[in-house]
Amino acid sequence: MKTFKRIALLLVAGFAGLCATYAQGTAYAEVMSRKVAALDSVPPTEYATLAADFSRIAAVEGSDWMAAYYAAYCRIIPAFGNPSEADRLCEEAESMLSKAESLGGDLSEIACLRSMAASARLLVNPQERWQTYGVESSRQLAVALEANPANPRAYFLQAQSLLYTPAQFGGGKDKALPFAEKSVSCYAAATVSPAYAPHWGEQQARQLLMLCKAESQE
Repeated sequence: MKTFKRIALLLVAGFAGLCATYAQGTAYAEVMSRKVAALDSVPPTEYATLAADFSRIAAVEGSDWMAAYYAAYCRIIPAFGNPSEADRLCEEAESMLSKAESLGGDLSEIACLRSMAASARLLVNPQERWQTYGVESSRQLAVALEANPANPRAYFLQAQSLLYTPAQFGGGKDKALPFAEKSVSCYAAATVSPAYAPHWGEQQARQLLMLCKAESQE
C-alpha cells in the first residue's frame, strides 16, 4: 500500500512538473510572438527597448536561442543609422549571437546577422574598414548559404550588397538581380515555425527585386 501511494505521489508530482513546464513554454511563446510581431510595426528608434526586452527574456529562458538572436538583431539594425554607436552595438550583438550559437541556434540565421553587423561596422569608415569588415560580411554570407542554401535572408543580403557595390568591384544591378529573384522565391517557399522564428526581410526583398528589374530595363 505504501508503495502504491509512493508511486501515485510520484505520478502526481511528475504531472504537475509537466504542466508547469508546458505553462512556462506557452508563456514564453506568447511573449516572443508578441515581441517579434512588434518588430514589424515599430520604428528602429524603438529597437533599443525591444533589445532590452529580448535580452531579459534570454536571461530567463536559457534553453531557446531565439531570444538572444532577436536581442542581437535589435542592436544591429539601429547600428546602420548610428555610426558613432555602431561598434558598441555590434559588439553587444556579437555577445548575444555567441549565446544563441551556444544554445544550438540556426547557424545560417546567425551568420546572416553577423554579416549585417560587419556591414554596419564597415559603413562607419568604408575606406579604412573594407579589408576587415567587408571581407567578414562576405564570409559570413558564404557561411549562411553553405549552412542553408534555401535561406531567403542570405540571398536578400547578398543581393543588397551587390546592388550597392560599384560595377568595377564586381557589383551592380545585373549581378544583384539573380540573388534578389532567388530570395523572393525562397521566401515564398519558406514555412515559419514557430511564429516567432526568423522571417524578416521579405518585404524588403520584394522591393529590392523591383528595383533591380526597373534598373535593368533602363
